[in-house]
Order: sequence, then C-alpha cells, then structure tokens
Amino acid sequence: MELTQKLKKTFIFADFSQEELEAAASLFQQKKYRKGITIFHEGQPGIAFYLISSGRVKVFKLNEDGRELIFGIFGDGAIFGDVPVFDGGPYPASAATLVETEVVYMSRDDFVRLITEHPAISLKVVRVLGKRLRQAQRFVMDIAMKSVLQRLSAQLVGLAEEYGREVGEETIIDLPLTRQELAELIGVTRETATRELSKLSRAGAVRLEGKKIYITDWSMLERWAKV
Repeated sequence: MELTQKLKKTFIFADFSQEELEAAASLFQQKKYRKGITIFHEGQPGIAFYLISSGRVKVFKLNEDGRELIFGIFGDGAIFGDVPVFDGGPYPASAATLVETEVVYMSRDDFVRLITEHPAISLKVVRVLGKRLRQAQRFVMDIAMKSVLQRLSAQLVGLAEEYGREVGEETIIDLPLTRQELAELIGVTRETATRELSKLSRAGAVRLEGKKIYITDWSMLERWAKV
C-alpha cells in the first residue's frame, strides 16, 4: 500500500489533506529490525516517531523491581514513539520488536519543519493530543475500577479483534505473546494472569494450547469484559 494511504489510516494523519499527506510521506525513512531488538529506550532523546510497515512492536516501561508494564502491542499501520515529537522531551517508554519488523520513521526536526511549512496542520495535531489524553485517562480508569478478570477479558477481546485468525469455529490470537507479556498488558503478575486465564478456560470462553490462546465463545468473553 502506498505510504500516503497508510498515513491516512493513522490517528495522527487521518485529517490531513492529500497535499499534506504527500508532504509528510516524503519525510519518512525506512528501517528493518530483527525480532527482540529494542528500537528506543525510555529516557532517550525523542528524535523520531515510527509507523509499522510490517511486524509487531511492544511499548513498555520497567518498574523499580525490573518488571515490565506493557502499554500496548502494535501491528501493521500503527504509529508509536510520537509523544516526544509533540512535547520535545525524551521517550516516556521503551519499544521493542516481537517479530521481525519493518518501520518507516520521521525525525522530530522534519515534523517541526512540516508544521512550519503547513500551518493548518497545527490544529489537527492539537486534536490528536486530545484523543491521546482521553486514551490515557481510560487506561488509568480501567486499572483503578475494573477487576483483573474484566481487564483480562477485555484485553483478549481487543487482541483477538486486532490479531485474530479464524481456525474452524475458533479464533486464535495470532501473536507471539508470553503469559508474562499478557500479564504486563493488564498490570498484574504472571501468576495472577495465569490464574484468571484458567478461569476463562474452565468457563469455556477460551481454549489454551501451550502459549496459544483460542477464543471459543465470543459472547461469553465479551460478557466477562463488561461485568
């Protein structure tokens, strides 16, 4: 797919005109990473942001005891590392590849130049920041107000919708995700996530096969997510 079309589908560039999209596309560069490579570390200068052409990337922070808190797992067409582009600060989290991944990226200096040459973009960026703030607020509310089982169920629904692949009457979450990483996505220990996942399995909402997770009953899982 042409880069301008990919950009049009992202939250940052969705409202850009065709002229603005073409100007933005001309500023991106391409890079490939092997599986398990850290693209940037938390605290490093935020020199660029990235769009995934193909592959999977996790964005995460390490707490004081070295445990990861995963903020998101992103696939084709997703943008990450964009916060420093807006505020000029360091990366607030780290990003690493889960599989072999190809990205395109734009430097912060080029993004500033893009806005300078196309002033109408500034207001569109402000709207993007508002959306990101609401997303952050929802994440905090979920941690504070929802049970572990609710958060796990909602996370599995989201992952299946994003990365699901039909296998007979089931849906497999086609993502190389360990139990530890799943736990980090919902902000709990691996033991807690494993225990709650077993509850869903015994109830018949999911089927576990090694590291693989199959959704066997969508309606049940969605009910658990909204309880």
